[in-house]
Amino acid sequence: MLSKEAKEAIKIARTIKEQQSDALTPDQAVYLRNDADKNNSVPVPDDIQLDEVTEGTKGELYHFNNVKDTVLMFIHGGAYATGTVKSRRNLCFNLLRRLLCDGFSVEYRQWPEAKHPAAQEDVLAAYSFLKRRYKHVLIFGESAGATLALTLTLQLKAEHKELPDKLAVFSPVITQVNTMPSEFLMQERDPMLLGAGEPVPYFAEPYKNDPLISPIFGDFTGFPPLMINCGSEEVKYDDSKVLNYLCQKAGVDVNWTVWQDLFHVFVLFDMPETNQALDKIANFLK
Repeated sequence: MLSKEAKEAIKIARTIKEQQSDALTPDQAVYLRNDADKNNSVPVPDDIQLDEVTEGTKGELYHFNNVKDTVLMFIHGGAYATGTVKSRRNLCFNLLRRLLCDGFSVEYRQWPEAKHPAAQEDVLAAYSFLKRRYKHVLIFGESAGATLALTLTLQLKAEHKELPDKLAVFSPVITQVNTMPSEFLMQERDPMLLGAGEPVPYFAEPYKNDPLISPIFGDFTGFPPLMINCGSEEVKYDDSKVLNYLCQKAGVDVNWTVWQDLFHVFVLFDMPETNQALDKIANFLK
């Protein structure tokens, strides 16, 4: 049974979705980013030291608990257009407190200022930055950030570079073409996303069979241990289902968790189910 906080989150998310138009405009993308920073960012707590990184890569480096050999690379979502580092601080901090290690939240280029492969280049630069400073790199990504976690690892593997130790992806998107059955079946059940719409504008060629655009075309053989989380009601449910199948087929150590009656990236909301999910993710990443 859903908690009262989860039921309230569904109402809030549905209200926000109903107020948004189907097609995102450049002005709306910028406004939503600014609004997210204004309303959803949290101050950095006293026990976390923040370093703004601007050379070679961009993002916020969080020093926590004096652990020097391990870092969590955190990649936010937002359809490559509306997400921000500051608005995801709370989620990142909650994971770091469970992992007891440093964190780096990547500030990657988004639409309308940039298009693919800008974000791919930025997460690759961020990973290289972290590998020069830490022995162990763990990666967490949500929504578009989950996709970038997958495409980053696929690129590293193709280039025969050292892979991250483990990945945890929440509500991943593995194809930019919205034709999965859940895109149609869950349209009225996911309060966060509309289903079966046009591809996100960040990709100039969303229909291209390129694993760095749509990981469904990737070779997952030799992938590091992977944890997939999603809600049972989300329009991207089938993305997680197919990703789990592809990884099992490739012999990956994969763990897929479906959270019943919950929606796309519900961990952005403060509720008991979020704490349960983060506990499970942290236990896996440890």
